[in-house]
Amino acid sequence: MILPGEVAPAHRHVSSAIRFVLDGEGAYTAVEGEKAYMSPGDFVITANWAPHDHGNTSHKPMLWLDVLDFPQVNFFETSFAEQFASATQPTSRADGDSLSFYASGVLPDGAPAGLNRSPVINYTYARTRPIIERMMKAGDVDKRHGARVRYANPINGGPVLPTMGANLALFPKGFKGEKYRATDGTIFVCAEGEGATTVDGKVLEWGPNDVFVVPPWKHYSHRVGKESVLFSISDRPAQEALGIWREDTPSH
Repeated sequence: MILPGEVAPAHRHVSSAIRFVLDGEGAYTAVEGEKAYMSPGDFVITANWAPHDHGNTSHKPMLWLDVLDFPQVNFFETSFAEQFASATQPTSRADGDSLSFYASGVLPDGAPAGLNRSPVINYTYARTRPIIERMMKAGDVDKRHGARVRYANPINGGPVLPTMGANLALFPKGFKGEKYRATDGTIFVCAEGEGATTVDGKVLEWGPNDVFVVPPWKHYSHRVGKESVLFSISDRPAQEALGIWREDTPSH
């Protein structure tokens, strides 16, 4: 949570971080020279060693979920951090520049072809939500995951970060999902609606802004009464890079 008038001083660290905004308007995260103002449902990325600071110029608190890959970095004993001399970093790009430059089906001429993390700072909810709505209307609804998109690195089509990957899923009214399990541990956040997820026989009921976790290799299934949206993030990209990720479905 960042309160009105607060600033989290500029710094950077080896661990990658994401923010999924839960409540509030008018606070920002500045990353690599771009100050991204945030709204509920926005998915903001701070990549490995990217300079960043946070501030709240509004009159109400802002609340978001932070997810970092510290356990993986600490396993390799490679965790470093650096504090900057000034509290905020100079901004050389306008809010939304990275989304316009890299996530519109075109790329700036000369953009790196091998970047292994997304150059997009903020995948806004206002832009992503209509896509899953359109998928649902087209009937593109997975029996386990709903109408789901994967946040992608527009440079190579891969995950947004080499260690963490995220999804946004829309579940139509009355959805009753089939069981699924995989080796990645997954954090879920309810962005809209309400429902329940059965994890290894235990029912977890959830509503707006609730956060719940599905541990690795535990069967789970979602069900909703009314139309609902879940954000999720996991360590699947890191497991895939190491060749240890696997999934299991009732047909396997």
